[in-house]
Amino acid sequence: MDKREEEDGEEAWLQLRPVEPLPSQCCGSGCVPCVFDLYHRDLARWEAARASQDRSLLSGKQSQSFPSSLNPESFLAFHISAVERLTKDTYRVRFTLPGNSQLGLQPGQHLILRGVVEDLEIQRAYTPISPANAEGYFEVLIKCYQTGLMSRYVESWRAGDTAFWRGPFGDFFYKPNQYGELLMLAAGTGLAPMVPILQSITDNADDETFVTLVCCFKTFDSIYLKTFLQEQARFWNVRTVFVLSQESSPEQLPWSYREKTHFGRLGLDLIEELVRCCRRKPFALVCGSPEFTKDMAKCLLCVGLAKGSYFLF
Repeated sequence: MDKREEEDGEEAWLQLRPVEPLPSQCCGSGCVPCVFDLYHRDLARWEAARASQDRSLLSGKQSQSFPSSLNPESFLAFHISAVERLTKDTYRVRFTLPGNSQLGLQPGQHLILRGVVEDLEIQRAYTPISPANAEGYFEVLIKCYQTGLMSRYVESWRAGDTAFWRGPFGDFFYKPNQYGELLMLAAGTGLAPMVPILQSITDNADDETFVTLVCCFKTFDSIYLKTFLQEQARFWNVRTVFVLSQESSPEQLPWSYREKTHFGRLGLDLIEELVRCCRRKPFALVCGSPEFTKDMAKCLLCVGLAKGSYFLF
């Protein structure tokens, strides 16, 4: 019995061990503290707590700060005004800003969310999908996972609750007419950083950048922001392409999607075709899972894009 209890206790501690951030969660801009700084701090706290068998040391409770503007080093409280469930596991959450103020992010930059679950502090990076010039609010797209601690925290949110964010982070800064064409490759919630960049282009009549947006999802029903994407596709300089990995029949899709939807996974052949069909020399933006990002980088190199011709979120 003692041995079994010891094994159960060890398993419980391992479940509380901080999860090392994915490479895609680091903005790479040298921000302090970055997600890896936070990980090493929490790992040291976990190791000390485990050595002394004192879980209270994991709480890491810090004084919550209420600065007057967004700050990368301290957390700012924002009230939740709406929580919309887009799919079975993905939410669009709106946060209020005082008066008609703006968040102050460049299109494509991200924030870090702080949550506490079972007295354990966790932090994750998310990119707002609202326009960079949105006044009085900002929105984020968050996918929840069954075993994710942050997911449990997010799924508990209700309108009127408060969440804490810090930022901005990210070193991709889009400038109008900087590129002839943007080739955006997005998988799932990797669509998030593409949305404000795309909208900044279509909102600017003087920006003549072409955009090819490739959205990768499992099924048609799992596509986020369908109305927004359809509206953007009406602009003269925007082309949308959908890649569905778990669909096979175009007859099951609405007519407006059939000609621009491919089935299977996004691979070298389709990437080559997309680059060839670009109206100008493309600069590629890639966001998705680490595996997706790695695969897309290899494909882009294979079709002739140099490392300086793409950016990996």
